[in-house]
Amino acid sequence: MALGLARKRLGDRAEVSSAGVAAEGGPASEDAILVMKLVYEVDISDHVARNISDYDLGSFDHVVALDYSVYSRLRGLRVVAEDRLYGWDIADPLGRGYDAYKEAARRIDRRLEQWISGLGLEG
Repeated sequence: MALGLARKRLGDRAEVSSAGVAAEGGPASEDAILVMKLVYEVDISDHVARNISDYDLGSFDHVVALDYSVYSRLRGLRVVAEDRLYGWDIADPLGRGYDAYKEAARRIDRRLEQWISGLGLEG
């Protein structure tokens, strides 16, 4: 959801990728796909989860961890400079149903709006 929302907000002003610390290459959940399609008009049906090991995280200008446990893990791995690593407080809605995905997407979108504005990347 974060990838779809970031791409929608940033367009071609930034290259955006997504990865998880426990991702195993599966598709987005049906609830995530529905929320993104119905609420945000973003199609994430072709999304495939990737693991952070698929990327050189140190090559990114910014890395956002959606929750503090992932942020702490990334800090501990020291693969991203601290001034480029951001930790948000958005809980993973996995397995908690449509409403949890909708709330998570709303929170992601709100944080993205603030973060993008703070970086001066708004369009």
